[in-house]
Amino acid sequence: MRVVLTGASGQLGSTLLVQLVEGGHEVRAWSGSEVGTRGPISLRPVDLTEEQAVARELSDADPEVVIHTAALSSAEAVRRDPVRGRAVNTEATARLAAWCAEHDRRIVYTSTDLVFDGSRSWSREDDPAEPILAYGRTKHDAEPAVLAVLRGLVVRMSLMYGPSRSGRASYYERTIAGLREGTPQAFFEDEYRTPLDLESAARILVHLAESEVRGLLHVAGPERVSRFDLVRRQAIALGLDPALVVANRQADLTFAEPRPVDVSLDTSKLRNLFPDLHLPKIEEAVMTYR
Repeated sequence: MRVVLTGASGQLGSTLLVQLVEGGHEVRAWSGSEVGTRGPISLRPVDLTEEQAVARELSDADPEVVIHTAALSSAEAVRRDPVRGRAVNTEATARLAAWCAEHDRRIVYTSTDLVFDGSRSWSREDDPAEPILAYGRTKHDAEPAVLAVLRGLVVRMSLMYGPSRSGRASYYERTIAGLREGTPQAFFEDEYRTPLDLESAARILVHLAESEVRGLLHVAGPERVSRFDLVRRQAIALGLDPALVVANRQADLTFAEPRPVDVSLDTSKLRNLFPDLHLPKIEEAVMTYR
């Protein structure tokens, strides 16, 4: 399968790139501006906001599938620069989707659990998505363009954790390093997600790219936990002092934008599509990273 992978230098993208290559797929790895290699694959800098550059690169690669993971993924970065956030997250996605529609190619787009306002638990695909973060709005606004593609799939991803293959330490790695050094760290006990490890997330995306599943799908871990519980359980699994993981609450801090309280995702549809799919719990996933 010929694949264009956007965001190949990012944390999810770099993990996905390894699994695609190991699966025997021919991958054109697009980065935003980063150069270098990831294993046997050279990164190809492509500015997704440049229409002609994107069209030229797509024509050259002639992919059967576009897996679109690239994004301005920092909620704070999108808040500070909403014009760029929309250009990268919304307009560039629509551009890729239009090419796939015109050429009858498959597109798999990674959206986010932050399309929800946080007012309910275990949101399903058909629940109303009303993002309260600017980042969530840019991702949600891109979804219709992908859904309009005959072979398009929107995958809303949950919070992901695990070691990074990008060459830059992930939030998980920085957190664990701090705990190993004995540094207390605070996490919200009243903010809930359904976290999934990066390796499992990438494996599922490969399966979805290889399939003909269309429409809208949630991909997330099997457990609804607070950020505090997530890190505390990771610490215990790794033999670190759980007392260093301190609980705080959203009300303890002031934010420029409101934070959603609960964006846990229901994955019944995913599990019905793939009955043999295994979604590891936190301790099981972390033990593979020891």
